[in-house]
Amino acid sequence: MSKKLQGNGLFESSRMMLPEHREAYIRHQQRLVRRTPPLIDPQAAEEMAAVLTGALYGGSRVTITLFGDPQDIRLTGRVLRIDPVRRQIRIKEHEDDYPQWIPLDQIIGAVAESDV
Repeated sequence: MSKKLQGNGLFESSRMMLPEHREAYIRHQQRLVRRTPPLIDPQAAEEMAAVLTGALYGGSRVTITLFGDPQDIRLTGRVLRIDPVRRQIRIKEHEDDYPQWIPLDQIIGAVAESDV
């Protein structure tokens, strides 16, 4: 009998990895690494709070960037309510949509839009 087929010889002879398989494995491992939310400095947090408060009282539209694991999410709408106790804001994207609550911890950016 051939030496290749004895013991662990069959698997020992098949340890070669194609470059395509190696690249796919590296991409897969990178997708498994979870993103961590960025740290927001106090000045940026104050600016975001000012934008959200201005949008609430002024009725203007605001674009909010939310932290997401594979990629960030952008929402554009009107701020209906800010709940400081529950640390959430209520935003309505379109006139016919149902408003949704968004935790303040997920918000990493807020920009006011000018009404034209």
